[in-house]
Amino acid sequence: DDVDSMTPEDLMDMVLNDKEAKYDSPNLNVLYKMSVDEYLELTPYASELEENWGPPPGQLNSDGQNLVVYGAQLGNVFIGVQPTFGYEGDPMRLLFSKSASPHHGFAAYYTYLEKIFKADAVLHFGTHGSLEFMPGKQVGMSGACYPDRLAGTVPNIYYYAANNPSEATIAKRRSYAATISYLTPPAENAGLYKGLKELSELVSSYQGLRENEARGPSIVNSIVASAYSCNLDKDLADLPSLESFDAASLTLDGRDTIVGLVYRKLMEIESRLLPMGLHT
Repeated sequence: DDVDSMTPEDLMDMVLNDKEAKYDSPNLNVLYKMSVDEYLELTPYASELEENWGPPPGQLNSDGQNLVVYGAQLGNVFIGVQPTFGYEGDPMRLLFSKSASPHHGFAAYYTYLEKIFKADAVLHFGTHGSLEFMPGKQVGMSGACYPDRLAGTVPNIYYYAANNPSEATIAKRRSYAATISYLTPPAENAGLYKGLKELSELVSSYQGLRENEARGPSIVNSIVASAYSCNLDKDLADLPSLESFDAASLTLDGRDTIVGLVYRKLMEIESRLLPMGLHT
């Protein structure tokens, strides 16, 4: 397709209706397959990774014969997902272990960017990635440090959250990043929805009818039943048992106590802060 003529709707359709994704294709999102010979030729430090990962292509970002680069090319822009650390159970060992190293798939990814795609610049999105946490010195990178080897000669531009300057500094020092700060998303109260909203309305009804000996107990019974249906019993240890509870046997103060428990939990849920979107 002609990228220049693509609309936002075309891009959305391409992502959501990918035919290979529907059929679980083994080539899903594979943009480039790098042979082992090509990898060894273009990645001068590849042999040093074998101590931790064995001979290439390895198990990560590999089809068993080649190293694979996941992503998509739109015109002269490559969009890809940075490979994982490799140490899923203990990823930070890469930063603190002198003998650790990135895996072959990670090295192949950055080799592809610099020497095959020949990127003019790399733009990293998000806080944070893996490149700046690869093994090597903490400051003053040398040619033996993996952030230096991986970044190569490609300028690194990095969108980084403004509320995390400490790790942004690591990105600047260890992966030569020019950071561009973005604001964190604004927060709003979570509010209530579905069953919780209906439960809140029952509590409001009770406040006006609490002294009505006919309606009051009935509403409290409904409040307790609704609280169980919303799974609030998991958070409210003092909520009475649904099977044996009958509010008609309680005094006004007893009913108020139970409704108060539910009301406080609802207020806690409603006032929680949630980020609205990804960034401003």
